[in-house]
Amino acid sequence: MNKLFACLPCYNEEENINPLVRAWLAQQQKLAVAGFQLEVVAIDDKSTDHTRQKIEQLAAQHPQVTLVAHKVNKNLGGGLNTAVNYFLRHGSPGDLCVLMDGDNTHDPVYVHSMIQKLGQGYDVVIASRYQGGAEVHGVPRHRLLLSDGAKLYYTLMLRVPGVKDYTCGYRAYTYESLQRARQAYGENLITQRSFACMMELLYKLYRSGSRFGEVPFALRYDNKGGESKMRVLRTMKDSLRTAWQLRRGKI
Repeated sequence: MNKLFACLPCYNEEENINPLVRAWLAQQQKLAVAGFQLEVVAIDDKSTDHTRQKIEQLAAQHPQVTLVAHKVNKNLGGGLNTAVNYFLRHGSPGDLCVLMDGDNTHDPVYVHSMIQKLGQGYDVVIASRYQGGAEVHGVPRHRLLLSDGAKLYYTLMLRVPGVKDYTCGYRAYTYESLQRARQAYGENLITQRSFACMMELLYKLYRSGSRFGEVPFALRYDNKGGESKMRVLRTMKDSLRTAWQLRRGKI
């Protein structure tokens, strides 16, 4: 049986990590029917709250849960890089890595439609806010406007076939797609520390030959406990710069 690694980068998610991990564990039986053994990899980015302790408790109760703890804070880019490295080190061809935000805004139930989409010959499947049937709940209006503007800019700048949502962190990757990208870029596969790392990885996978598909999902920002860690203006600046540099082959 192949494995499915659910990788969850976390920073100060003590209110969210428990319900999120338990939602993943609830998918085990259906995943097994689809031919996948679940492993939940929770990556604590040197949280200052009780996130690490919550993960340790879950790991003690459930052998399917693994804690990977950063000794220093590495931001989202560091968490993403840790997830990719862990998957390539512990996985094998035929395995899948499903990566999502650790703030309980993404529901693991959509993994099943993502697996079905991968079965159609895609290498990476994105849970997209811009496919028919998608829903967005609890996101402030100004954030929605920024997201729509970013979508237009990235589409014009990067032009990746099959992609409408360049920044959503909820994605399923085949082992082979990440292995090809790692071989092509080495340690420079993920260089950005901010949220721009999601766009960087996507574009480098595209340049490495990956094919992309999308499925609709419901973004439940209203399920999130605690405050957002995103610095909106700084994220915008980093993302605009990163897209330009990627297009010009500078990173």
